[in-house]
Amino acid sequence: MQSWHKSALFLSFIFGTALVCPANTVDMPRHITFSDSSHQKELSINVQLMDSVVVTNLTNDKTHYDNSMSIRLFLNGHLTDDFQFSSRVKISTDYTNRYINFNYYNPDEGIPFNKQSENKRTWDLFAANLSYKLKPVTLLAGFDFLEWGPARRNHVILRGERNFNRPWQDSSSRIPDAAPTPYFGYSFTLGPLEYTQYAAKLFEKKGLGKYFHAHRLNMNLPLDITFGISETSLYGTTTEPAGTNPNPDSDSTGREFEWAYTLPFIPYVFQEHLQGDQDNISLAFDLSIRTIPNWEFYGELLWDDMKSPSSMFDDSWWGNKWAATIGVARDNLVIGPVNLDWMFEYTRIEPWVYTHHKGTGYTYASYAQSLGSDLGPNSQEVHTEISATYDFIKATLFFGAVAKDSAFGGNINDLHTPESAMDKKFLNDETTIRYKELGFNVSVTPWDWFSFRCSYTRFFGDYEGYRTYAAGSLQW
Repeated sequence: MQSWHKSALFLSFIFGTALVCPANTVDMPRHITFSDSSHQKELSINVQLMDSVVVTNLTNDKTHYDNSMSIRLFLNGHLTDDFQFSSRVKISTDYTNRYINFNYYNPDEGIPFNKQSENKRTWDLFAANLSYKLKPVTLLAGFDFLEWGPARRNHVILRGERNFNRPWQDSSSRIPDAAPTPYFGYSFTLGPLEYTQYAAKLFEKKGLGKYFHAHRLNMNLPLDITFGISETSLYGTTTEPAGTNPNPDSDSTGREFEWAYTLPFIPYVFQEHLQGDQDNISLAFDLSIRTIPNWEFYGELLWDDMKSPSSMFDDSWWGNKWAATIGVARDNLVIGPVNLDWMFEYTRIEPWVYTHHKGTGYTYASYAQSLGSDLGPNSQEVHTEISATYDFIKATLFFGAVAKDSAFGGNINDLHTPESAMDKKFLNDETTIRYKELGFNVSVTPWDWFSFRCSYTRFFGDYEGYRTYAAGSLQW
């Protein structure tokens, strides 16, 4: 092992870090705050120094050592009670014993980075958002992560910043973080109804437009039941060279932003017809039931280009695409000084979900990552975990079983053509990767200026081996 590996391991287990802060909030002391005398205008600045190490040892591959050192800056505040804003920046330097390929800042390569040497890269990522309550409407804008649905692990609609370790995605030439997107939107409330709408810019190819629209109606029902219905529309300039896509409606074309999608309460599925029936439309439902105190039963269902609800289980047509997550959770079970939380979740994603026959200008992705579950099409996962919290210590034991089909229709960039098979096969035995994972993670926050986290995962099945992780941070 090279000397810097030894240093990285030592420093990371002593001071370690990464992703110890929540995605959208920062629970840190305010050491630098600017405000007027009445505190109607306020700006808080926080800084976080981070270091982490990951050791991965899987069958038929050499042991990988990955070290990441980062600094994060956070700005949060308000100009009035109705005008709130926040932003955060992460600047990282990564070291690895693997070879790092060159990155040319093309979005289809993922989040961009600068290669410094064969084993070193630097990269940065930022997110920002603001909201302004202009009653009765709240205006929304940002360059941030969009997340919808009650799922606790795998969102199939919009996953936001959530990212999980998937062994088949492990690569030194890919930044594992999710990608933010620029957007504007608005929301308003009508009694028990909450309406939210976004229009966003996605990234697939340099200089070519790709756009995303989403609206959601959330209903707060009696007995602490929440039901949501949402639609998404996605379209963009064709990225493939003219004549290379054999689908008759996929000639090379340029697309501009469709302003009609920004209007409220217009069903996208009908609006698309008036615009030439050329966009990628999906319909989604989600449900959360908290009628029993401290229990939640929830689910998400995404319909992607299906003929009808009755065709969900018809495998004779590849276009019957859907994805679902169902789960149950028990929170706040107090036993003496310990607080226990438990959850169980199952996710199923049919073949071809998130793909589109017009090519990558229409896929449900940005920066080469799915906007929905990072499992991708033709996959499933069973996951359960139990957490125990005592004072400033939280320990979690988890178990999961994952299946991912690598055959045609299992990659978000796969292109179905008239020559392709018209039926679909969920998790073909010959091409499906199956593995189980068992592990734990422990997080410790003894002071508001110091955090530490470590985890260990053991893999069984088509992936054999382990992954261990240590992380921590100093913040002020």
